[in-house]
Amino acid sequence: MNSKFKQAIDTTQRAQRNYDLSKDIPQEDLETLIYAAVNSPSKQSETHYSLYVYTDQSIIRQIYNTTQRFTLGINEAIESHDGEEWLYKNRSVKNSQILSNALFVYVEDEGPARGATHLAAQNNMSDEQVQELVEQKNYSIGISTGELLLSAALLGYKTGLCSAFPKDKVGKIIGSKYDPKLLVGIGYENAGTDRRLHSETLNSDIPKTRRTGELDEHWKFPTFKKYTKVTINGINT
Repeated sequence: MNSKFKQAIDTTQRAQRNYDLSKDIPQEDLETLIYAAVNSPSKQSETHYSLYVYTDQSIIRQIYNTTQRFTLGINEAIESHDGEEWLYKNRSVKNSQILSNALFVYVEDEGPARGATHLAAQNNMSDEQVQELVEQKNYSIGISTGELLLSAALLGYKTGLCSAFPKDKVGKIIGSKYDPKLLVGIGYENAGTDRRLHSETLNSDIPKTRRTGELDEHWKFPTFKKYTKVTINGINT
């Protein structure tokens, strides 16, 4: 069992950049994934988010089309051009990790407060209390996302996360009065295809200095490695 969990964790650590959209996620699996997402712990079981789930590819693509914010050269934008607007138009690609078989959209929400601080925050009594409630919402979404990703990996799916998108545009697409906070793509990998290859963007669409292969080949996302310090009983490991 330990090895299965480690394998699932290794799977979720790396974003799937392309999916096999010819397949459908079974309803039983989808219900299990939703169960994992909505039943994760939150402070005193307060409601901190709503969940919008899509398997309709027309809606998923509408959301995907707003995500041209994976930047290819932030320094070029700062040094030579007019900031973010130029960067997103000329040196960015869409986040194909959410062009998936199922898309989960986490939206900030509020239910009844179950503590004095959160009640005060909902009534805007102090900036500090409002900030604490915002933090709790972010914790809850993060915890839920972790349980969702792990559940998806244990069921054999690949995943990807995206937070770089225009909140107002996605909010209009899904019909929410609250701000969307996070997009989670879940689906089937393309067997025999490098997970890092963009679903649609070719190297011919990319500035010459950023290409990763032949012009008619799909552009490949970079990969990164993180380093986390762990201390056990005061001893660094």
